[in-house]
Amino acid sequence: MKNLILLVLIVGGCGYFGAKFYLQYRVSSGLDDVLVMAAPFADIQYEGVSSNIAGVLSIDGITIRMSEFRDPLYIDRLSIITPGFFFLLNLAGIGQSGQDFDIPDSLGFAVDGVRASTSADYIRKIYELGQQQVAASDAADVAAVCAGKYGFAPATLKQLGYDEIVMSIRMAYRQNESNLFVEVSADVEDMYEIGMTIKLADRLTRETLLRGNYRPRIAEGRIEYLDLSLNQRSAKFCARQGLSAQEILAAQVDAFAASGRENGVEFDDYVMEPYKEFLAGKSTFILTAKPSKPVSLSQIDLYKPSDVPALLNLVGEVQ
Repeated sequence: MKNLILLVLIVGGCGYFGAKFYLQYRVSSGLDDVLVMAAPFADIQYEGVSSNIAGVLSIDGITIRMSEFRDPLYIDRLSIITPGFFFLLNLAGIGQSGQDFDIPDSLGFAVDGVRASTSADYIRKIYELGQQQVAASDAADVAAVCAGKYGFAPATLKQLGYDEIVMSIRMAYRQNESNLFVEVSADVEDMYEIGMTIKLADRLTRETLLRGNYRPRIAEGRIEYLDLSLNQRSAKFCARQGLSAQEILAAQVDAFAASGRENGVEFDDYVMEPYKEFLAGKSTFILTAKPSKPVSLSQIDLYKPSDVPALLNLVGEVQ
């Protein structure tokens, strides 16, 4: 009996590691072909491909050197998070077999350890393009600069004490019989952590995806923002620029309000007052949306920004 159990374990182990090797070989081969095509635009190197029995497939140790820029971008790991190992095997065979792809009940992507120097030339270019797009009359004002109203310039990031930006991002969805949940989170080292969960009123199916007629409706939403040190660093930097405590608070509140307007929302007192409390020393700000009935995301833009908080029943709170 012991020999039989041992034999089963050996056969099962050989099957798993053989399938794992096949999967990683298929992914590496396909990835190498993609990188050859991308060569005129970027030199992309990676250390290897890994997978596990939980259904996570990762590309490890990525270095990207874009053709128009001198400085490299580093990524520790890029992963796809699937329902399980057998789903990964099926996913690897779709392109070859031509089989149909069914929408899984959960799927995610993660980018871990994105590292870039704050003095990198592409960071500077991204900031310059952002400023050109905004073209705000107060972009150069001391209050707007030190509070990051339109983003922090590379030089300002240095003043805040950031020589390198280290960031991880995760995007995923899961669905049950009636709802689709979208989850997005980001962690910027020594800056902040943010997590967002949106509950949509309708499932995503293969048919609606292929027909392109999926119309998501938000039933609930929650954004949780944890400040790790950015607020304090920004306030101290503003103080060094000569702003008073009242002016610093006003600058930070104005920056938050501007982020809402940029996304088509004019925050009301149910959001702004808790945010002021958050700036006064709380570590976590939470924004929830609980509309009385599901609201089509495609129709929110039809409302005036000042009407959106009531439409979505936006409420802020602090912890």
